[in-house]
Amino acid sequence: MTASPLRHAAPGNDGVRTDNRPHRTARTAVAVAGVLALALLGTAACGKKGDPQASASANTVITESPAATGSALPSGSATATAQPSATGGSGNQAPTFPKAAKEYGLATLAAWATGSKSKLDLYAVQAAVAQFMGHGKPNSQWTTLNCEPSGADRTACNYRNAHGDDARLTMDTTQLGHPTATVDAFLNRTDYADNAAGYVGYFMAAWGDGNKQRMTRFSSSSIANMFTGKTPPTGSQTHATQNGNTWTVEVTGLPLGSGSWTFTVNGSRLGGGNAITAAKVG
Repeated sequence: MTASPLRHAAPGNDGVRTDNRPHRTARTAVAVAGVLALALLGTAACGKKGDPQASASANTVITESPAATGSALPSGSATATAQPSATGGSGNQAPTFPKAAKEYGLATLAAWATGSKSKLDLYAVQAAVAQFMGHGKPNSQWTTLNCEPSGADRTACNYRNAHGDDARLTMDTTQLGHPTATVDAFLNRTDYADNAAGYVGYFMAAWGDGNKQRMTRFSSSSIANMFTGKTPPTGSQTHATQNGNTWTVEVTGLPLGSGSWTFTVNGSRLGGGNAITAAKVG
């Protein structure tokens, strides 16, 4: 059974003209040149202002059914769409950065969600940037699970998004409020098996990890709700049978006697979200 690395971590982009005419004419030319110079300065003042602030787009639609549109976030957690906090104005105004670890981590995750390495470069050291860039572009709706000390001058924060992706970011507390405070990133993306037994096994593992968002991505809000608050088995055995494009997966909890469940899986959705279309106990 696959277990999320964060199971126990959470309790949580861009001439001069000369004039040799008589004195009076030359003075006129100088006056015209002055007017032109002022006009050019006025045009420059209307130039386009830079806007380095990134706005990560959300992508949380669950396609199983009208009942499956909820994000299913942990109770007691504050939900927010993370926005990069680096802001810049006109002229030489420098970007600003969060001074608290929780918000700095959210800003780093929002930069990751834009898919722009240059934005990530603002928040993370290059070793951490490389960790992010090897994991694609995630959903941008992140919830903070918890933050905790992680050695001298380090704070680690755990986050989860609406697709069940987990992230543990470590920030250098002496660098908070400045660029590149994120020094380490441990990422666990939601993976979609391409076989029915493995797919249901991932659902069971998400249940064991208390990752309701991931359970919802594998199934629907209504199905995930059937399991929420109930005790998961410590392991499971699966048996899958196929009838056309529909799979039936029977699960026996381990140790024996810890429960049994039957799942219906849409074969055409394997490898993607919401393949589990029904579930029942026993």
